[in-house]
Amino acid sequence: MGVTEQLIMFVLEQFTFTTAVLFFTILFFIYITKYVLYLRTLPPGPTGIPIFGSLLSFKKPFHLEMYDFAQQYGKLMSVRMGSQLVVVINDVNLLKKAFSQHEFTARPKSVLDSICQGYGLITSDGALWKSQRSFIHKHKFGLKFWGNIGDQMEQRVSHEFLCCLTAIHNGSKYSEDMGTTNLGIDPSAYLSCSISNVICSIIMSTRFKHGEERFRQFIQFFDEGFRLFKLTGVMIFLPFVKMFPAMSEVCNKLKKNREELLNFVAEIIEEHKRSLDSKSPRDLVDAYLLEIEKTRENGTTEEVFQSKEPEVQLQQVLVDLFSAGFETVKTTLLWTIIHMLRNPEIKRKVQEELERVVGGNRLPCLDDMSRLNYSRACIYESMRRSLAVPLGTTHSNNRPVSLEGHTIPENSHVIPNLYAIHMDPETWENPEEYNPERFLDSEGNLVKPKQFIPFGTGQRMCLGDKLAETELQLFFTSILHVFDIESIGDAPSLDGNLGATLTPTQFNVKFVERNLDALISANTKAKPTYSQFMRTYG
Repeated sequence: MGVTEQLIMFVLEQFTFTTAVLFFTILFFIYITKYVLYLRTLPPGPTGIPIFGSLLSFKKPFHLEMYDFAQQYGKLMSVRMGSQLVVVINDVNLLKKAFSQHEFTARPKSVLDSICQGYGLITSDGALWKSQRSFIHKHKFGLKFWGNIGDQMEQRVSHEFLCCLTAIHNGSKYSEDMGTTNLGIDPSAYLSCSISNVICSIIMSTRFKHGEERFRQFIQFFDEGFRLFKLTGVMIFLPFVKMFPAMSEVCNKLKKNREELLNFVAEIIEEHKRSLDSKSPRDLVDAYLLEIEKTRENGTTEEVFQSKEPEVQLQQVLVDLFSAGFETVKTTLLWTIIHMLRNPEIKRKVQEELERVVGGNRLPCLDDMSRLNYSRACIYESMRRSLAVPLGTTHSNNRPVSLEGHTIPENSHVIPNLYAIHMDPETWENPEEYNPERFLDSEGNLVKPKQFIPFGTGQRMCLGDKLAETELQLFFTSILHVFDIESIGDAPSLDGNLGATLTPTQFNVKFVERNLDALISANTKAKPTYSQFMRTYG
């Protein structure tokens, strides 16, 4: 090759290299420009670092970290958590505006979603979620088949809190007989059975006895599921950890746990099939079975159930309703008991109100609640101060949405920061303080500020809010009417453990008899002897 040819090749090589560098420089500049513009459209928030986002900076429980961010970034913020963008709404008005929009009714993709395969209510969205929610609401969880819904709700709850009070009395007497009164008893075990029986009796005409092995296994499945669910969060934000054997084991255990729960309710469904009477449905299971039969007859099964297997959908709905209706009510009652133990003067005021309104010979009923404003205010204050689900349930958006001048990208995780809303010092004076009088006006009437939204808001707010309030009112007032409660050692902590719910650390209570006659004579026309009462309700 001559000198001229070599010179030409050298120039061409240099030109190609320079062009390539220039080309990739321009591409990089365009990418950076678009990324900066993208960031400017997002709600404000911490910068984070590549891959991990802000995950490594978290030192506190997640709801407390989000509360701190809310103080810094205002009513709408975004935070990168691993590979996932999380948008957090910290203002009640903005939350109601956002969650009233159909775009925010979707559920984010998660480990639980892949395990449940879109079945049920909690992880489903779109047409299936809408039709199933409407069906359950229409049938009032199955209560519509039993006449007056309010009366039925009170009757179911009343029977169960009678059993709960009796079991607590038996447990206390046993503790006394064994000389272990100073150790107290764990209220969680007694509340679990009775509260679960409320929702079970309504949706599937099933109830458990205190101490029953079948119930112990059923609750064990749920406890294990909640514990495992807590471990799945990291998989949502750092998907690559799914490759680790420990995380694969968590997923496998969750799948097995779900199978056990579905098998449990499948047996109940089979029992219903054998005794199903289309002219006299008993509960939500019967209503679903009749609906499934109807859709098969008219060829609309795929349309109604969106190509899902109808009976698996029914099984998952029952599990979802139970988990939502059991855990949150039990946890709220436990927190309320803790606040009474920590605030004996407030507890005394509740008991004085009960003596004044109810008297010593019967238990509280729903008709009393309009005059038990202070007692109900305590329940509200417990839900404000120690909400069982401080960050609500995470939503997602099925398309980009503009909110407050910012763009929420498609498939973002959207968190309703109920904790920040309920602890906002601009709304609630001294928010850390437990003060039921926040919910009373100057004349002692119960008030509910718009900033108080313990059941969420929007199209996906809690379906069972009325049932939950009924349970909380009757269980709480009845316990404090029949018993006095005392701490064993120091009062329980308010810190709690954040998983699927914010649960208190296990604690024991000493239950001291106050109005045992009210328990013995409860809901009877003629006062029975205690032994008769025990044979009926024990």
